[in-house]
Amino acid sequence: MYLTRKFHIEGTEQLERLSRSSADLWNSICKWYWRTVDRQDHWISKTAMRRWHCKGHGVLPSQTAQEVAGQFYEAIGSWHDNDRKGNPPKRCDKTYNVLRWTYQGVTLREDGVLRLSTKRGEDSILIDWPVDEEPRTVEIGKASDGFVVRAQCDREPVDRTTGDKVAGVDLGEKHLAAVFTGDDAFTINGGELRALRHYQNSLKAKLDAKIDRKERGSNRWKKLVETKRKQLDHIDNKITDLLHKLSRKVVEMLLERRVSAVGIGDVRGIRDRMGYGKRMNQRLHQWVYGEFARMIEYKAELAGITVERIDEAYTSQECPQCGHRKKPSGREYTCSECSFHGHRDVVGAANIRRKYVGQEPTGSKTRLPGVMASPSGVRFRPHLSCSSRSGRKTSRQSV
Repeated sequence: MYLTRKFHIEGTEQLERLSRSSADLWNSICKWYWRTVDRQDHWISKTAMRRWHCKGHGVLPSQTAQEVAGQFYEAIGSWHDNDRKGNPPKRCDKTYNVLRWTYQGVTLREDGVLRLSTKRGEDSILIDWPVDEEPRTVEIGKASDGFVVRAQCDREPVDRTTGDKVAGVDLGEKHLAAVFTGDDAFTINGGELRALRHYQNSLKAKLDAKIDRKERGSNRWKKLVETKRKQLDHIDNKITDLLHKLSRKVVEMLLERRVSAVGIGDVRGIRDRMGYGKRMNQRLHQWVYGEFARMIEYKAELAGITVERIDEAYTSQECPQCGHRKKPSGREYTCSECSFHGHRDVVGAANIRRKYVGQEPTGSKTRLPGVMASPSGVRFRPHLSCSSRSGRKTSRQSV
């Protein structure tokens, strides 16, 4: 399994020069690719493009230049996979472009310095490395305050499980996750995420209105565009920090409850069947269920917990006691057949768990009581939205 580490470094004249050269190479590849398509109706292969533009590049090391071509053909492949919908990758006036090194050009020295190879006769790029893991790939991109480094490192899972319980996880918009372990349940409150999204939307609308009143290309217009980018990036970083902390809390609580296997509701495709009104559709389109599920999945696997995606169709409508289906209203579910009562999201998690273990609702050995106990809750407090290096944790409260 690979983990990505990200941190900022100060810019140097060498990185500036290489990043600008990478942008020039990208634009050149774009230009000649589409010129050949227009004039000769021929799609140049990646191998031919690398031999034509990347071999013996004057500024970039060979493998970094080849990675630029790889980035372009990845974009072309995504465009084809999407049935050529939307705009294809075209030449753009890039000032900077990402620099990428694979494992052949990456070396972690004994003194804790990461060495990235460059062209023969030039000084290597040296970065103080904060961990003992040698990365397989390193990517350096331009940021507003310098450069940002993204490195992929190998990480072997460490089995931390102490039991054999199975849990079900139901993903939601009001509660990011509801978890049922068979004995108890807990929910992850999504109020802080909704507040950040609301602030992000209102800020974007406010800045867009100011930008529209300025002459495009003027100094004031450029300053407002840059302000908008910085402020929205800051909110995105806070959202990512929140998701990492809450997903880590989910895994820790699963380990505390001696869980060794988890079924996560698969809600991919929900956006294809939306029709809940303008405001609700916007909230669902900004629902980060995919990212949150991915974080829970890889953090759980690193801890030795088995994870599987489960079809979540009708799981919030089916009674876990008798199997009768009823669309709930509000946050509580009450079965009209057997009078079973419980939290709607936890009912969904219980049914996902049942699907994972292959049990039937009627006559099941793990027959649930007529009234499901209220779940405990995890809430992210705003004053704890700080660096992950902090020792402060999210707190557990009753809902």
